[in-house]
Amino acid sequence: MANIGDELERRWTRTENRSSLRDLADYFNRQVLRTAFESAGEDPLDGEVENLYRLLTDDETTSGVRQQARNRLEDRGVDVDSLESNFVSYQSIRTYLKQYRDATPPEKQDRSRTQLERKRATIQRLTNRLVQVTEQSLTELANASRITLGEFSVVVAVRVHCSDCDTQQSVTDLLTNGGCACEE
Repeated sequence: MANIGDELERRWTRTENRSSLRDLADYFNRQVLRTAFESAGEDPLDGEVENLYRLLTDDETTSGVRQQARNRLEDRGVDVDSLESNFVSYQSIRTYLKQYRDATPPEKQDRSRTQLERKRATIQRLTNRLVQVTEQSLTELANASRITLGEFSVVVAVRVHCSDCDTQQSVTDLLTNGGCACEE
């Protein structure tokens, strides 16, 4: 399931034929099922994974048919309980895409924000968070008399060094300048 994160993000953020979060959860879960098949040494037939997934998850599937699907998987060496515990909800996909991949669907993207601006904002949020965590940690240590510290401020400076052109600059300057001196 290599690059599944890239595929989920691509399907959610494309402007045409965009996948919903529920569609993405189903897609991911079918990939989990396919991987379980392959790990059991099975080569699923065309459409077999999709059909078995439907039989395992569709509310309109009868319990008898669902049990037959489970039995078929178990007969092929798939641990169905473990498999189903690895299935995710659309909320999990949403959290993953928004919080871990910093992705937004196209209708929510500010059309004037470029990828560069989004990355700059991500770096700035992380920098601000680092300052906040550091300040909080130092204050707690000082209040607990674990360190001695007067009035203080935390300064975080993220700098980028390019060994090719031997330049160094802040991330903000690098992004504003459109890169380093390598192109010059």
